[in-house]
Amino acid sequence: MSGKPAARQGDMTRKGLDIVQGSAGVLIGAPTGVACSVCPKKKDSPNYGNPVNPVLGAKVLPGETDIALPGPLPFILSRAYSSYRTRTPAPVGVFGPGWKAPFDIRLQIRDEGLILNDSGGRSIHFEPLFPGEVSYSRSESFWLARGGVAEQHSSQPLSALWQVLPEDVRLSPHVYLATNSLQGPWWILSWPERVPGRTRCCRLRRPHTGC
Repeated sequence: MSGKPAARQGDMTRKGLDIVQGSAGVLIGAPTGVACSVCPKKKDSPNYGNPVNPVLGAKVLPGETDIALPGPLPFILSRAYSSYRTRTPAPVGVFGPGWKAPFDIRLQIRDEGLILNDSGGRSIHFEPLFPGEVSYSRSESFWLARGGVAEQHSSQPLSALWQVLPEDVRLSPHVYLATNSLQGPWWILSWPERVPGRTRCCRLRRPHTGC
């Protein structure tokens, strides 16, 4: 992290010798996508204390699970924290600034396009969609669709998965859907009401497996 190569106990040097002293645990990377490291816990260490990334100056807390309920589509409530802010940060989530959860997904609907804010804090841009239109992101490998039609054309890869949705969802142009697999599930996003003069924002409504 200080510009020097990282090594751990048990690694081999260029001369072919094993490292026999030092830390056995070195971790670089975090679920939130912000690089962090496990700092030494000795009180005389300058890194002792809170998990602060010395390069970014960001406090990073790895994800932890609060609730896990089993089922065909398990319900897992987990969250992670990072104080790092990009130039175009995602909107504040349900747990407050810096906190992210897997279900905390929202879609901003603007005149110039759509912005999908995922649980990792990324902002993914799409062109505006007409009712029933589907857009595929090659870089992120998932589809974003807009309701408004009863069925998709047979040439559309998602045509079969589209039919498992409830009819009211398929026919509503105010509902947007996202999926990263032709087998589902669908992530259904919608907003409860329109607010004149403000950017509309769709919040995650529920996943739908077709079961």
